[in-house]
Amino acid sequence: MASNFAARTLAVVPHGGTRADAIDLMAWLAVAFVGLVTLTQAVGWAGTRIMAVGQSLTPYLAMTLVPVVLVALWRRQLILVATACAIGFGVAVLATPLAFPESQPPAAANSTGLSVAALNLWYENPDIGAVADVLAEVDVDVIVFSEFTLEHQAALEASPLVGEYPYRSERTRRGAAGIGVWSRFPIAERSDLASYNSSIDLTVAGPDGAVRIVAMHMPTPIIDFDAWRADLATAAEIGRTTDEPTLLIGDLNATYWHPDFRRLLDAGFVDANAAAGSGFSTSWPTNKWFTPPFVRLDHALTTGGLVSSDVYDLDVPGSDHRGLVVTVAPAR
Repeated sequence: MASNFAARTLAVVPHGGTRADAIDLMAWLAVAFVGLVTLTQAVGWAGTRIMAVGQSLTPYLAMTLVPVVLVALWRRQLILVATACAIGFGVAVLATPLAFPESQPPAAANSTGLSVAALNLWYENPDIGAVADVLAEVDVDVIVFSEFTLEHQAALEASPLVGEYPYRSERTRRGAAGIGVWSRFPIAERSDLASYNSSIDLTVAGPDGAVRIVAMHMPTPIIDFDAWRADLATAAEIGRTTDEPTLLIGDLNATYWHPDFRRLLDAGFVDANAAAGSGFSTSWPTNKWFTPPFVRLDHALTTGGLVSSDVYDLDVPGSDHRGLVVTVAPAR
C-alpha cells in the first residue's frame, strides 16, 4: 500500500499537482490585484483609503508582474503571460507623462526667478536648529513650513534665519496641522482656504512681479479619505479658475499615481519634478532605516503663466520627508 501511495504522489507532483496549482493560483491573484489597481486609475476612480495606498505603490506592484511572467512562461500558461503583459503595458501608458514630459515654455528673458523651499518639518522634530542651518546654506527667497508648531516657531525665531525673512504668515497648531510661510519679499494675505489642515494663500511681491503661493498640507487618505479628496478638489479648482502666476506647493500626501492628483494636472497645473525629468523621484519616508524613500508626496505645481526653471530635493534634519526647492519665473 505504501509503495502504491508513493507512486501516485510521484506521478502527481512533477506533472502539475497541488503544488503547481497553488503556484498558478498565486500568480493569478497577483495579476488580478495589480490589474484592479491599474483599472481604477484608467477609469479615474479614487477607490477607498486602502485602494489609495495600493495606487501609490503602482510602479512597485507592476514590478511583481516580471516574476509572474517568468513563472507563467515556465509553466506554459500563455493566457496568464498575455494578461500580465497587458496590465504591464497599461501601467507603462500611465507612466508615459513621467517618462516623456511635455516641455514647458522657457522663462521670460532677463527674469531673476523666485526660489521657494517647502519643508515638512515633522511635528515631533527636535532638531530645528539644524534645519535653520541647512536653510541658511540654501539661501532661498521663500520658505514654506508644514507641520509647523509653536515649538518650531520659537526655535526658528531664535536662529539667525529670522533676520533674513521679515515677512511671515503663520498658522501654528498642535500636531501636524500647522503651516507657515517666511519670505524675503513683501506678502499680501488672501482669504484662507477651506482645508483639513491649515493652509496659506498669499501673494509675494517677487523680483519678476507678483506670484501667488498656495501652501497646503493635505491629510493622508488613511487618516481622512474624504478630506484628502476634498483638499485635492479645492486645489484643482484653483488651477481651473486662476489666471495669475500661481505656485501650489507643500506636502500634498498624494502621488502621480492617484487619479485625484492627476486631476490637478488636468486642471492646468504643471508638476515641476515631472517637467524637469525627475517625475519618478521620491520624497518619503526618510526616517526608516529599513527602507529608502519610495513615494513622492511633496510637490511644486505651477500654473497661470508661471514656469519652473529648477527643482531639487533637500535633506531636512530630523524630518521624515525630503524638502523641495523650486525656482519659478514668468513664462516667456
